[in-house]
Amino acid sequence: MTKEEKDLLAKLASGALDGIVGNDCYTSGGSAVWKAIKNGVPVMFKQGPGSKYFDGKENIRVAGVLHELQKWVTDEQKIEFLRKFGWLMKDEAVKAYSAKYKPK
Repeated sequence: MTKEEKDLLAKLASGALDGIVGNDCYTSGGSAVWKAIKNGVPVMFKQGPGSKYFDGKENIRVAGVLHELQKWVTDEQKIEFLRKFGWLMKDEAVKAYSAKYKPK
């Protein structure tokens, strides 16, 4: 592991990179899918489409079920995540690292 990768992992562990990564997208079924970093761990989420029903007085909205599709836990997996999705983040060091692994 290079010094650059160790520095990026330290930055990730410190919580400096926490937040949403890129934009969310929607499946044909209406579910939202997005990637986020929580407490230094990258995770991919999917929230199913919500529903609504009439209870006799008003429409009641129910949020869809939240699923955790993928979690990058080990250091190797976190580096893989930064290589693949780092270009979507706001941090310049991560963008530069991800650009090295962009396919030609």
